[in-house]
Amino acid sequence: MPGQAEGPAMVTRMPVNFTAAVSNIKNAIPGRKGVINDRLHDLYGRDMKGTVMVFPACIGSTFTGMVLLELMRGGYAPAALVVQAADPLLVSGAVLAEVWFKAGVPVVEYPADDLFEAVKDGDRVSVDGATGEIRIG
Repeated sequence: MPGQAEGPAMVTRMPVNFTAAVSNIKNAIPGRKGVINDRLHDLYGRDMKGTVMVFPACIGSTFTGMVLLELMRGGYAPAALVVQAADPLLVSGAVLAEVWFKAGVPVVEYPADDLFEAVKDGDRVSVDGATGEIRIG
């Protein structure tokens, strides 16, 4: 997904189930819509808003794209998504958010395993969705 963004890296080696992560009554509280409430995930309790989220894959339900679309539309989404395996459900949320609301975020697929050695949690990361370029620092 094209576009440019930057922010602090939020890195996990665990696949992310966006539906389980944010479909929780706690996310109805103003200011908490982007907080990960999946107690089984290592990002539990962290707010993804404005981050460059770095993760291996998206798992979960077919509703994932709509969950991401709502996060993007509402301004609670990560600034960009860097994923080892971008699936159609993940990408559809970003595409539809852009087409319908001009609110999509860049999605870059980076399948190599060195991703998690190169990007550390909290690093400042810039992403160019059109070229796939990821800059750290």
